[in-house]
Parts: sequence; C-alpha cells; structure tokens
Amino acid sequence: MRFAPLLAALALAACVTPALSEDEITGVDWHLVGLEGQTVDWTASLRIDDDQLSGQAPCNRWFATNAAALPAVSIQAIGATKMACPDLAAESAYFEALHAMQRAELDQGHLYLIGPEGRVMEFAKDPKEPCLSCLARQ
Repeated sequence: MRFAPLLAALALAACVTPALSEDEITGVDWHLVGLEGQTVDWTASLRIDDDQLSGQAPCNRWFATNAAALPAVSIQAIGATKMACPDLAAESAYFEALHAMQRAELDQGHLYLIGPEGRVMEFAKDPKEPCLSCLARQ
C-alpha cells in the first residue's frame, strides 16, 4: 500500500488537460461552428493575436482585448462597426457569449471557449467543419 499515494497522483495527472500553446491558436481565423451545443445558421469568426481579438460577427467586424493570459480568457471592451442587418439578434447573442467566456481549450483541432456553468463556444479553422460538441448532444 506504500504505492497508493503514488498511483493516485499518477491517475490525477493523467486527467489534467495538457497546457495550451498560444502558437496553436494565435494568428488563425477561427469560425464559429457551435454555440451552447447547437449549430449556428449564421457566420461569425474569432482571431487571436497576442492580447488582441478580432473577427466578424453576424453583421459587423469586431475587436476586443483579452485581459487574461491564455488559456484564461477575459474579453474586455468589445467594439464593432455599426452596420445594420437582419441578424442583429444573433450578433448580440455572439457578443454576450464572447464576453462570458473564461478559458480556451484546443481539442481535435477545434477551439473551445468555455464559460461559467458549462457554456461553450466551438470554433473550427474551416467553417464547413461539423460542430463536435453538437454531435455529442445528439
């Protein structure tokens, strides 16, 4: 039984998510493929360059600052152009979700922004990729 603490520590270490490398997610245009486990029928994107974030929301180009060090996320001061379009409700939902996110994870080539109470935004490099978290809910 002298090995029980060692085995417990090894089992715990196996459950820890590997460190996220900024090189894996920065400088890439990520396309939203899922929000809260549901596919979206509108276009939105995210690009991370150091602490600067930008992208395309359903209607407007946007920009913001990540006030935390990755993999932590604290999106502050979201600004956007002011073009009108029929998807303004989707745009508001996108910005509200972005603002709530707290950490970033990379899994199976998809970027996940995760917020409180299991809120998830899923991004892929190719906008035609399936939403993996959506498939898991089916």
